[in-house]
Amino acid sequence: MAEATWLGIDWGGTHRRAWRYDGESLVARHDDSAGLLSVAPRFAASLPVLLAGLGLPAGAPATLVMAGMVGSAQGWQEAPYLDGSRSLLELPQRLVRLTAPGAPDNAWIVPGVRWQGMGDAVDVMRGEETQLLGALHLLGGGAHANGWYVLPGTHCKWVWLEGGRIRWLRTYLTGELFALLGERGTLAPLMQHGRDQHDTQAFSRGVTHAAEAAMSHALFGARARVVTGALPREAAASYVSGVLIGTEWHDLRRQPGLAADAPVRVIGAPRLAALHAACAAQLGHQVELLDVQAVQAAAWQALRKEMPR
Repeated sequence: MAEATWLGIDWGGTHRRAWRYDGESLVARHDDSAGLLSVAPRFAASLPVLLAGLGLPAGAPATLVMAGMVGSAQGWQEAPYLDGSRSLLELPQRLVRLTAPGAPDNAWIVPGVRWQGMGDAVDVMRGEETQLLGALHLLGGGAHANGWYVLPGTHCKWVWLEGGRIRWLRTYLTGELFALLGERGTLAPLMQHGRDQHDTQAFSRGVTHAAEAAMSHALFGARARVVTGALPREAAASYVSGVLIGTEWHDLRRQPGLAADAPVRVIGAPRLAALHAACAAQLGHQVELLDVQAVQAAAWQALRKEMPR
């Protein structure tokens, strides 16, 4: 590359995470809450804070590759979706050069992916495709990398990968709903008490009840159980988490191809990955936890080595 310094930036809706490489070496990381929702449309003005966090002065020569909501229609510059029928291994050659006003030199955006299923089924992702690219490289590609993946977060993605292509995709608003329910509404006062704790039994009950009724009824069960003394107030957040994550798993169990003896690979923050592992174990499924940092590092290295010169 023209510059020895290379930055990989996962710029999502609520958070921004960056990695700085000097040559082959990772030398710095920076995380902040300057996501799209808080900085748009002032992306260029917010960049110096990120560079300073990585130990770089403003204007220092560097190659920037950005993934996530920064490439959406509300982002710094829209990067057209890659069709889901294309291999994710093509992503390095599909990068979109950033040309918006105030953009630094040699800055690129990873396109998201648009998936079209049977009938009018359609779904999209931005940011997760980069992690899936990293997983493909980390696992060595080929048939060994085929199978189910779950990427928990604000918007949880369930993906079936085959031959590097997304054959099936479904998004759940799990993380967003958990945050909203804990901030306002009927359940918020209950969830505030135990939000930073985890009650294994309450979580398990939530997973079970998610299969027994519509999600809105199962969620109200948190209040009904607390006010009647059937559930400790400090366990309400864990119960709600179990309902929301359990809803995903129960829905996927109704889809063809999710066999109990085929592990689901989980790519996510350790706490969320552990919750999915607990839910899977309760329902008789196996999971394989992929280290999210190793996956992201593999993605950045693949993009760095294979992007346009």
